[in-house]
Amino acid sequence: MTRYFKRNMLAKLDDMRVNSFCNLLKVMERVRQILNQEEIADFRTTVFGWLIDFDNISYVSGQLQLAFVANYVRYVNGLVDQNAMRFHIKKSVVSFTKQDLAIVTGLKLSGVKPVMSEKPTGDIWTRYLGGKTLVTRNDILKVLNKYKSTNEGTMRYDGVKLALLYVLSHGFLGNQTSRPMEAYYLNLVDNLEDFKAYPWGEVVWNELRSYMKQSCEALENCTGTRVTFPGCMIALQVWAFETFPSLSKAGLCKVIEGREDIMPRTLKWAFHKKPSLEVFCELIFYNEKVCQFTVYNY
Repeated sequence: MTRYFKRNMLAKLDDMRVNSFCNLLKVMERVRQILNQEEIADFRTTVFGWLIDFDNISYVSGQLQLAFVANYVRYVNGLVDQNAMRFHIKKSVVSFTKQDLAIVTGLKLSGVKPVMSEKPTGDIWTRYLGGKTLVTRNDILKVLNKYKSTNEGTMRYDGVKLALLYVLSHGFLGNQTSRPMEAYYLNLVDNLEDFKAYPWGEVVWNELRSYMKQSCEALENCTGTRVTFPGCMIALQVWAFETFPSLSKAGLCKVIEGREDIMPRTLKWAFHKKPSLEVFCELIFYNEKVCQFTVYNY
């Protein structure tokens, strides 16, 4: 079993801070501020529509991300599992699976991938993003900030489509704002049904797995006190709430009354605190008795 971050390097985490780009709370606050009531109702019918009700997790915990990255296991018996991310907990390993991500986020793992041009031919791409060959995440944010449903030339669903691109680029595929947005998605958003049918869970999963490896390497090579973790790290956070009852028993998170069985599971939990790395490690990684899952012994 190969663990990325070596035990003798854990001490360097004490003063480490994390840049994260998947704060869905702030993303959705902006969406609700910009869209009018009709557009919000339309947004509810989209693949990300459940996020209109998301207001329950204030922070993407950088300290919990550090704990996961530091305990990430890449190889099990010399193999890399494409469908699971594994984490070292004492003498056992726990798996965060692709299916877990789907349960947490509500995103599909299979679906239709229509043939789509990667040239700036789409309506939204042309009218709002100027048909630029390279569109960054920051470009999408700027356009959304300027958007008003009363602007001349605005068509129904324009705001919804811009909001979808914003949620995708700044939430589920969170990364630095200077990074370009995939051209395929800029054209795909023109057709809301195609956008809804697309297997976003597969995309988010593949990026998160890739970024987990990058985050481990970044943490090992970091010479300062700040490191960047791209990707939908909030999915791991909600999975931790579901998987480790010690977190709720300690009062760090709690199930929202009336949402006990809600799907996706991200809507189930309230989290408004900023626990330290030490607290997370004590409650999760140093105490296997609190884990309610099937473990893999070695």
